[in-house]
This record gives sequence, C-alpha cells and structure tokens, in this order.
Amino acid sequence: PFATDRWKGFATEGSPLAGHLDEIADYEKGFHPKDFVSGARAAYEMIVLAFAQGDRDSLKNLLSHDVFEGFSAAIAEREKRGEVMTTTFVSLDSAELVDAHLRDGMIQLSVKFSSKLISATKDSAGTVVEGAPDKIVDVIDIWTFARQARNPNPNWHLIATESAGTPDTHA
Repeated sequence: PFATDRWKGFATEGSPLAGHLDEIADYEKGFHPKDFVSGARAAYEMIVLAFAQGDRDSLKNLLSHDVFEGFSAAIAEREKRGEVMTTTFVSLDSAELVDAHLRDGMIQLSVKFSSKLISATKDSAGTVVEGAPDKIVDVIDIWTFARQARNPNPNWHLIATESAGTPDTHA
C-alpha cells in the first residue's frame, strides 16, 4: 500500500494521470516524476536556446529523429534567408506534468511549460522580421518526452512539441 499522496504535486490521487504514473512506477523501478520534471526543465531551456542559436549538435542528442528533422529544417530555412534569431530566457515559471503513458515498453511524459522569453529574428540587414528584442513574451508549450523503460540509458528524447499560445506580452 502506498501513501495517499504518492504523486503529491504531480497528480491528483485517483486521477487518470496518477493511474498512469502508478503503472510506470510499477514497471520502471526507481521512477519518480520529480527527477523527470527537474531534467525536463533543464532540457527545455537547452533546447529553446540551441534552436535559436542553430546548434544542431546539441539538439541531435536531445530530440527524437523526427523532431530533430523538423527543427533542423526550420534552422536551415532561417540560414537560407540570412536571418539570425536571438532568444533570452527570462524565466521558466512552471513545468507541470500533464500526461503520462507506458506503451510497448516506452515511457511517454508530457509537460506543460510556462516561460517568459525575449525573442527576435532579424534579417541580414538587421531588421526585426519576427518577435521583438525588447518585449518579454509569456510562452506556453506542451512537450512530450520519451525513453525506453528498463534501459540503462537514462536519457529522454523530445518526441513532440505543441505551442499552447502566448497569453499576453509585457512591454
């Protein structure tokens, strides 16, 4: 018998998410969402900044093949147009586990990130073509990470991204 607050701070007791976390923890001994969310927070910042910098080497180790191909194509388009993207990470306000699944020995966990970023893309003449270099924007993303359960390799890969929008902008 587990304490009733087994997933406190991550899932409500009796919720589908708690049930999925129970299933994952039973299958993968030593799993705890606290460790995962901590790593996901670090990965989010690394991936956002590596994408802005066009750092494919860093991205390759953090993304699934399909997501990497999509990010790489976007970076290539930006390079082809002679554009440069700058992103400043202001804060990561929350990282909330919103979904969890165990499918065919693969653990998939989805996290809703709420962050504040300053991001601007400039063309080759230095003119801002997207974003603003002096505005903090609230960004909400839902990212799904996966890893093979019971694998000695502890690394997770980003397998899907979804933008939940930008609720408002601070001048």
